[in-house]
Amino acid sequence: MLVRPPAEFVLASTDDPNKPLPHPEPPESQDEDYVVKAQMAFSEFILGHWHYFGYALGLVLVGSAAYGVWSSWAAGRAKDQYGAIAEIDYRMPAVDQMAMFGMTPKDDPADTERTATLEEGARRYEALGASNSGDAAVVAWLKAEEAWTRAGKPDAAKAAGEKASAAGGKSVISFAADTSAVRALSDAGKQDEAEARLRDMAGRYSGFFAEQSLIRLAGVQLDGGKADAAATTYTEIETRFPKSGDVASLGALASRLGKPKPKVEPAAVPAGTP
Repeated sequence: MLVRPPAEFVLASTDDPNKPLPHPEPPESQDEDYVVKAQMAFSEFILGHWHYFGYALGLVLVGSAAYGVWSSWAAGRAKDQYGAIAEIDYRMPAVDQMAMFGMTPKDDPADTERTATLEEGARRYEALGASNSGDAAVVAWLKAEEAWTRAGKPDAAKAAGEKASAAGGKSVISFAADTSAVRALSDAGKQDEAEARLRDMAGRYSGFFAEQSLIRLAGVQLDGGKADAAATTYTEIETRFPKSGDVASLGALASRLGKPKPKVEPAAVPAGTP
């Protein structure tokens, strides 16, 4: 029985017997076809919507220019604000080295001219604090507080300190203002108010500043004979801050409470921390 060969192997009588047999063409790759189609679709999309990309680029350029103008204005405004504060600083009576080390009073209450200069400086600081905002206002109110204190006006100093705390937000300078206000309340024997301020700070700030507020709150509570409240605050610190930004202070607090050394990991402390 003869088997007929496939058609592609059958040669016609007129074909050259030495001619190579034909080979079928390989099929086109579907992957290459998809790539070509995708490239064509992307090209058509770009050509059809190129003007929208121009609009977007224009918006980016306008936004960058606006941000640059705003940044320049903010930097210039801050420079003017701190320049005005520095001008008052220059006119304030200097403190000698003995007073800096606490060996002599900063100012002589009997020196009426010096006292009058301090009071005038305090009023000018207050004017800057009232007309500005942000950190510059906080600095101005803090300097007013110091000037009133040097002039022997504790009530005016307290009012300026409260203004400094109210003017701030959540920055390092604001935290320094709040801390100064707490110190003034503690020195005046107003423990309940000091505790309330520290509790507010613990909720208003976050991270290191909040932890510091709670550590100081526990210390104030211990100083006032509230050991149970201080222990509760300490537990709150351990729960809220498994990583401490001030392991030394937390360890000192644990020692005062009669607790073992806290097992916490050190956390990063923000730059410029007071």
